[in-house]
Amino acid sequence: MPRTVAGIDEAGRGPLVGDMFVSLIAVDEESLPLLRSIGVRDSKKLSPEQREKLFIEIARVVRIVVVSRATPQEIDERNINELFIEKACQCIAKAYRCGVEIDTVYIDASGNPTKVVNGVYSCLRRLGIDVGSMRVVAEHGADARYEVVGAASIVAKVLRDAHIKALHRVYGDFGSGYPSDPKTISWVRKYYEERGEIPPIVRRSWSTLEKVLGVKAVKKCRSLLDYASR
Repeated sequence: MPRTVAGIDEAGRGPLVGDMFVSLIAVDEESLPLLRSIGVRDSKKLSPEQREKLFIEIARVVRIVVVSRATPQEIDERNINELFIEKACQCIAKAYRCGVEIDTVYIDASGNPTKVVNGVYSCLRRLGIDVGSMRVVAEHGADARYEVVGAASIVAKVLRDAHIKALHRVYGDFGSGYPSDPKTISWVRKYYEERGEIPPIVRRSWSTLEKVLGVKAVKKCRSLLDYASR
């Protein structure tokens, strides 16, 4: 039976506005060359049009696509590295519950790779998922090194972009949602001045709010992982 390889990546970790999307792609190892042949690579090196086209091609190649998302409210309450680990764990658990057993999962790590690996194993045990001999590999820049992680980054980015477009239809054009985007900052400031409140789609724990609005950012709750990381 062919080995199954998975990749996990996120889109939306750093923005001020909107959800973070974490995606898992699982594929038979023998199908990895297909990902290369259709042009899968780090989503940051692709245009939105290229990503949307590859999104469809990826769905035809892989065994399963699983996505989990974190709302601004969740991000405000949790350490984002811990939250990413939890969402990655949920994706793996969902794949197993759908009958897809993974031999190796590669994760694009933003924090400490060792903590990501240990955190995923610990989370899966808490969920009662017996992963057997599954190998978890977390590396910085994994989306550029492994096509299966690149595929996951493409899926996460396409879904995040669609999410932002949907929010635009409700709240108006606030740009990309990143703190570095002048349109985003102008929109947040105007919304606050007109309504006297922070938009519900904005992350209140981001220090950007203090700089732009003079509003104190929400203090996140610390967890055991935070203390263990010291």
